[in-house]
Amino acid sequence: MPLDQPNEHDPSQDPDEYRGELDDQGYYPLSNDHTMPLGDHLEELRGRIVKMLIGVVLALVITVIFGFQIVGWLAQPLLHAQDLTGLSTTPIQTDPTAGFTSVYLRVVLFAAVILAAPWIIWQAWQFIVVGLYDHEKRAVHILAPFSTIMTFLAVLFTYYILLPISLLFFLNFVNFYPVVELSGEPPWVMRQAASAYVDDSKPERPDDFVYATEAGQIPIFETRPDNPQDGAWWINDDRGRIELYFDGNISVIAERSTKLITPLPKMDEYIKFATFMMLGCVIAFQLPVIMLVLGWTGLFDPRGIQSLRKYALFVCFALGALLTPADPLSMLVLAIPLYLLFEFGLLLFEGDLHQQQPELKEQVQRDRQHKHA
Repeated sequence: MPLDQPNEHDPSQDPDEYRGELDDQGYYPLSNDHTMPLGDHLEELRGRIVKMLIGVVLALVITVIFGFQIVGWLAQPLLHAQDLTGLSTTPIQTDPTAGFTSVYLRVVLFAAVILAAPWIIWQAWQFIVVGLYDHEKRAVHILAPFSTIMTFLAVLFTYYILLPISLLFFLNFVNFYPVVELSGEPPWVMRQAASAYVDDSKPERPDDFVYATEAGQIPIFETRPDNPQDGAWWINDDRGRIELYFDGNISVIAERSTKLITPLPKMDEYIKFATFMMLGCVIAFQLPVIMLVLGWTGLFDPRGIQSLRKYALFVCFALGALLTPADPLSMLVLAIPLYLLFEFGLLLFEGDLHQQQPELKEQVQRDRQHKHA
């Protein structure tokens, strides 16, 4: 709430000002020129923050109930990327506490904030709107829903476009590494040192023990077989790995890994990666909202904003590099939509100024002159 909010419970001390008739509560109606004390502003701000937190807590109750389903939903891009690149579809976890602290807790808190975003945005606008002029208050009924829509569009954009492209790029990047095989014998010093640790003795076997003369065969399928039986295992030629079917689930027993590096994503690091990228997109997608606010205020000339196009393009690419892992593909995927959002916001900016009624423009001018008087 700006500091020029009218205090409806403190009548004006100006005897020359027309106060009007008393209202139902015995107070005089005041104009927007009377200010509210700082303490009242802080109290109003505290009340709005408390309401925001209440909304987040209520949303947190819902996200805690469905927390594991939300984690599974958020992990789908990683699982698909691992499956498409022939890697194990089970992320690893080395920290015994990370399953709760870095995965579950982080996801339910983040999801609660996103779920409560409409309520948070509305409370923020309610704090601001009481200090605006009448011609500015109508913007709240457009900006609050618009900001909410852009928030959820940012979440969907990150989940369905940005995350899959980034994950596929990084998981496939290991294919550029050469195949490194052991060549020759290890150095003499290493062989001598290893003799102290390696037991070369063979287990004793019965005198009539017969070694197998043929290697066992595992069936090879181009893809997963239809209707396998429990205990069946095969080589999936499409994925290059051995799979086992049991109790309705297919487990990866071994996978082809001839590269120098084999990606083993950790679940907590992936959740941190995904939530950071999603939060950055949510903030970046508010650009049209900011442009529309500039249009409502009328403080900027559209021609001046248009001249910033080349700088806006640079900023969009900088944000694309900052909000993504800085790979060229992900940076482009985010930077291009951001610039399109800037152009969309510029259209809103220009359209709002041109569509304002003449009487509204006169009212804005009068309000400004009266405010600076």
